Amino acid sequence: MFKRVIILGMLSLVLIALVLLRNHTIAPVNNPSTKSNDSSEYITVEYKISKIEGKRYYGKSNDGTGIIFSTQSIESDDDIQVDDVVICYFEKGNFGKGLVKVKKK
Repeated sequence: MFKRVIILGMLSLVLIALVLLRNHTIAPVNNPSTKSNDSSEYITVEYKISKIEGKRYYGKSNDGTGIIFSTQSIESDDDIQVDDVVICYFEKGNFGKGLVKVKKK
């Protein structure tokens, strides 16, 4: 009886280890949620800059939605001024996560 309890305990530990190992595996390389510079993995929205205050940029799209972003999101070396049009990139699978990058059009 004692041997059966030990064997059952060992098999349970192996099963738990296999379940934990399966949950912590690395995502495959071809996973579409990985970031790259390919614009097909992003949702793009164009905004016209309406106001600049310090390091914060305010913009509006053609449908009236607004955006606020900082200089950290800007990927190009061009200076962005009021009335410039910028392209904002959001992750395709997670639009609400936030802004990925901004480029001047």
